[in-house]
Amino acid sequence: MYLYSMENRYFHPEIFRNKLTYFQILLSIGLFLSVCSTSCKKEQFNTSSGISFSTDTLTFDTLFTTLGSTTRFFTIRNTQKQSIKISNIRLAGGASSSYRINIDGDAGTSFNDIEIPAKDSIYVFAEVTVNPNAANLPFIIEDSIEFLTNGILQQVQLNAYGQNAHFFNGDSLETDTVWDDDLPYVILNYLQIKPGVSLTINKGCDVYFGGGAALLVEGELNVLGTDTSNMVTFRGVRNDKDIADRSYDDFPGQYSGVFFLRGSRGNLEFLNMRNSSYGINVGNVRSADELLSMSIANAPEVSIKKSKIYNNAIYGLFGFLGIIKAENTLIYNCGKNLVGLYDGGQYQFLNCTFYARSSAYVSHSKDPAFFINDYFKTGETTYIFADAASASFENCIMYGTLEEEIVKDDVTENPTVVNLTFEKCVVKTKTPVNTSIFVDTKQEDPQFKDVFKNNFNLKATSPCRGFSTINFPPVDINGFSRTGSTTDCGAYIFQ
Repeated sequence: MYLYSMENRYFHPEIFRNKLTYFQILLSIGLFLSVCSTSCKKEQFNTSSGISFSTDTLTFDTLFTTLGSTTRFFTIRNTQKQSIKISNIRLAGGASSSYRINIDGDAGTSFNDIEIPAKDSIYVFAEVTVNPNAANLPFIIEDSIEFLTNGILQQVQLNAYGQNAHFFNGDSLETDTVWDDDLPYVILNYLQIKPGVSLTINKGCDVYFGGGAALLVEGELNVLGTDTSNMVTFRGVRNDKDIADRSYDDFPGQYSGVFFLRGSRGNLEFLNMRNSSYGINVGNVRSADELLSMSIANAPEVSIKKSKIYNNAIYGLFGFLGIIKAENTLIYNCGKNLVGLYDGGQYQFLNCTFYARSSAYVSHSKDPAFFINDYFKTGETTYIFADAASASFENCIMYGTLEEEIVKDDVTENPTVVNLTFEKCVVKTKTPVNTSIFVDTKQEDPQFKDVFKNNFNLKATSPCRGFSTINFPPVDINGFSRTGSTTDCGAYIFQ
């Protein structure tokens, strides 16, 4: 996948496999406005106001300075049995306003003699761009649209909440850098961490990504949240709603993701990551030639602790001959694999929770929650690496709505088969458990409190309770202690 680098091209392996260099989803919404013909007879106009509005206030949620909003709209309705003429419609702030309006298909700041036939309506569209100011906290941008009808003045209020931020647009970090939570951080296009350089993101930081944007790690990335109330957030740049009044917070595929390239390092703790396409990628290459030099020796190493990864269009966590250790981490609602481990590597998961289902925005009907293989195929060429895949899951929950949520795919040409084990886990699989792969493992519904509200705490009757006896982290994702000789499966202990 081409990730907007001016110096290099970065490929996601799956895109390279399909001989594509760029993937983007375009969403468009069209509104058709009524075209009304006029009668040959002289029109009779009402002399009262006679108009109503679908809202008295049009509100735009928090927007970053210099970035435009989505288009929002309301309607003006003629409630009378006669045509009405609105003498003037004007944006109160005029040309200096941060807002832009469009009346029935025409853009401007002032409109005269707008006619609305009896019992009909017209659309008013509005957008806003927030100019920077000196405020660290969100600030309000206000204006109004005024309507003069038969000497009667009415208005619809316009409110937007603006926010200053640190902006990065196709930039590279050349020296060690620390981010604190004084302002949000907005990445447009890409931000590249050069080899030998570290970026440390401290607790409470909010990192926003523009459409298709990516964080490219060639050096070291440290995410240092401290608890669930002081997590570091990675998400799409939109805080507002679309024209259908749906929150962008729920939309997957708003940006590309985080890509750990060959030789990089990552330490991610208390990270809340959502809305991307490819999630966290560990092991990407910059070119086809780099495939030939891939090995465990130059594999990126990433540690993930007490983090949440969800609402991604394709992957939650992707490994490509990489090294990943994850504990107390929750991954759910991704379009392809929650965890996809390709072409070898070394992976360890301890007390993690994985759950896959379809939602309003992603379909879980084909690909399993977990997939692992030990080769890479492009066209007629199959790449087999000496460092075969090894993945262990201990005290984990791997569940979903498919009959089979765990798939292992290895090739006979590789003398070292995929080494996959689930121990003291609760899983969804058709394969018989208590085998060399599934050691002391249950095939039962984990009984989460409410998957439709993304509540993955355990019910009192959950089979995950008291089931795990192997080594475990001393506290769960919420900071509750794990004590005694047994504990609960997954990232959450029962409370």
